[in-house]
Amino acid sequence: MGSLKMKEETQQVFTGIDIGATKVCVVIAGYTENQPLEILGVGISPSQGMKKGVVINISDTVTAISEAVTTAEQQSGVEVDRAWVGISGEHIRGLNNTGVITVSKASSRFPSDQEITDLDRQRVLDHAQSITLPLERRILHVLPQEFKVDDYAGIKDPEGMMGHRLEARVHLITCALNAEKNMRNCCEKAGIEVAEFVVQPLASSYAVFIPNEKKLGVALLDIGGGTTDVIVYFSDGVHHTGVIPYGGESITSDIAHGVQTTLEEAERLKCAYGIAKEALADKEVSIEVPGTAGREGRSITQKELASYIEPRMKEILMFAFNEFRKSDHPRGLNFGIVLTGGGAKLSNIADLAQEVFNQPIKIGIPILEGGGLDDTLKDPAYATAVGLVKYGVEHRHLRPEEPEWRFGLRRVVDQVKRFFRNWY
Repeated sequence: MGSLKMKEETQQVFTGIDIGATKVCVVIAGYTENQPLEILGVGISPSQGMKKGVVINISDTVTAISEAVTTAEQQSGVEVDRAWVGISGEHIRGLNNTGVITVSKASSRFPSDQEITDLDRQRVLDHAQSITLPLERRILHVLPQEFKVDDYAGIKDPEGMMGHRLEARVHLITCALNAEKNMRNCCEKAGIEVAEFVVQPLASSYAVFIPNEKKLGVALLDIGGGTTDVIVYFSDGVHHTGVIPYGGESITSDIAHGVQTTLEEAERLKCAYGIAKEALADKEVSIEVPGTAGREGRSITQKELASYIEPRMKEILMFAFNEFRKSDHPRGLNFGIVLTGGGAKLSNIADLAQEVFNQPIKIGIPILEGGGLDDTLKDPAYATAVGLVKYGVEHRHLRPEEPEWRFGLRRVVDQVKRFFRNWY
């Protein structure tokens, strides 16, 4: 969380850090019981140390995190020492599994008359995650879908119910240890302790979904710079997650090759004039492309630019369509598909997605109750960072308490790290 200056003593501070291929986004928020989340500070810095969700340059990544954190700290007046951090990449895998236990209490005279406790709930979840994994992988999330008590299915919380047999259906998300350790190392070098790594589409879903969407069926497509992440909800539970190794950078690269320009200029063209469907582009709109390295500049039309964008964007959407079909739930998506991430800002992307999925399409903007700084974050590019903060608030009680002596020691170490970070 963090320390708060000139705020109510009861307000807790939560920080989310979205480390992407093109930018690092830091959001600092204040939370008071029964009050709307208050956005205190936002920091954004360019990122060049990541590729497709994996650290490729420790130094560049540390610098990007430090710069974004410093900006958010200066804006909020809060010193950040701990954060919930997003994680993605091809190494992220999701699978569904089931665990079953017998509820047995030595104190009960009747075997069939057993009250299910929180301990039983934890036991069955532990059993559900008892899978064989390679040594280089670990379970990142255990996400309950539903519980079954004897013959009664569809139960969300079995605690207090009477039963003999308890079953849990869960979605497990695993990650590569090396990828996680590299990201943790970058955060620690920037003076940040990782409270928890949260897979990015799960974090984004906390920012853009309402409860009814999760209950009745909805899918999220988070189009980032290096990857595109997928998550599918049914009956208030996660039933599928997936990562597609293409994102906005792939589109930028296609434009650079097609127009014969730099990646920086291609990114500018995409953001300023890009359109997802060639049929909707204006062939009368002329775009000047500056020459590079002594070459002459040239003119292209918006239609030509769209001809480089649409094939790659459609390919990404088709990969996502195949991911949605892998979900184990037989019913359709009542609320369709929500597009978020920086790629969701591409003009007319909803039209192309409607054509591919034949489902209701919505652009996912973070849901925030306040004003002021909140307005800055009402943009699909900030869904993961906002979602990380909301995830931290919702899971704040699940983190074990830290001994006072250890807390004090960690604060001293963090202050020393911050001193050297700011000095150099």
